Amino acid sequence: MRPFDGCRQRLTRAKFHRDALSEMWREFATKNGAYTVSVRVNDDGTGGIWMSQVEDDGLFNRFALQFGEMLYQTRAALDGIVYQAAILETGKNPPPSEQNLEFPICNSASEFAKKVGLYLRPLMQKRRDIIESVQAYNIPELGPEDIVFNFNRALGILHDWARKDRHRRIHIAGSWVSNASPKVRCPPGTSLAYLHVTGSGPLKNESKIASFRLIGYDPTMNVVANPDLAIDVAVDEDPPPCADNDTLGNRGLSMLKAARWIVDTIEDSF
Repeated sequence: MRPFDGCRQRLTRAKFHRDALSEMWREFATKNGAYTVSVRVNDDGTGGIWMSQVEDDGLFNRFALQFGEMLYQTRAALDGIVYQAAILETGKNPPPSEQNLEFPICNSASEFAKKVGLYLRPLMQKRRDIIESVQAYNIPELGPEDIVFNFNRALGILHDWARKDRHRRIHIAGSWVSNASPKVRCPPGTSLAYLHVTGSGPLKNESKIASFRLIGYDPTMNVVANPDLAIDVAVDEDPPPCADNDTLGNRGLSMLKAARWIVDTIEDSF
């Protein structure tokens, strides 16, 4: 058995919870009646596309519990990395000061410097440098769509959410709408003057997906529209999504990939 296999087992368990979340969400989002779409047109031809989510039947409460388990296992795997590294460094099991060993995730260099002596005392500088490289305060300058997959950001979110989840459940906000490209089927004799997409955001109660105006519209006409968008589950926790691909699924994936990389890199450093 490799020294860090216990950490990998925790990450495998975390992936199990993430996969279960994906399946729960897929079943809900694809079932008939999960969402309703309506089109409303005023007499002057201005109108909007509206979308609502039906009752979730307790889904989001169950989702929060499953998500909390994923956070716990991922965070525990990181702490396990430091514990196992301390055993290899000192040759002692349990290692010295085992109750103080922890994987620090900090928002500033000064905070990290304070915690190194407490949480990483048995580790040599080589290992400390690896851990510092993935700290939340070392986030590089990247565009919104690229920062989603950055390890530093992912670990900062993991640390914050796992801490919150220890005291209360993570707040699952419900559905998050993104990548909307709505289509309006114009009745014969009409044309579309404009179509303005509302943009990404939470789907709460009833949400306006787009506004439009039909030239030549008559109130007797029937207007049909397709919202043509992506729907993901979202949490009501900071930070808010910074791009359309900044989904809960991608955040969880980034957390797991970051933790796996740290396990492999620390192990290879010995």
